[in-house]
Amino acid sequence: MSTVVSAKIPKELKKKADKYGIKIGKLLREALKKKIRVLENQMLSSELDDLCSKIGPKIRKDDIVKAVRSSRDER
Repeated sequence: MSTVVSAKIPKELKKKADKYGIKIGKLLREALKKKIRVLENQMLSSELDDLCSKIGPKIRKDDIVKAVRSSRDER
């Protein structure tokens, strides 16, 4: 399911996008996905830092990251 999102842009910008064959909808979807991925990674990194500080120095952040990656690779 999808939803419609609209944005106002200057006419000149729209003309240039058309001139260069830029698909605005596709570009916006890709940019939004990329931004969300960055924000989610920042949030997960912050949560991982909090977790590491709670469990102490015995387990390093790198060890947790390696364990998660290893688990994902096994799938």
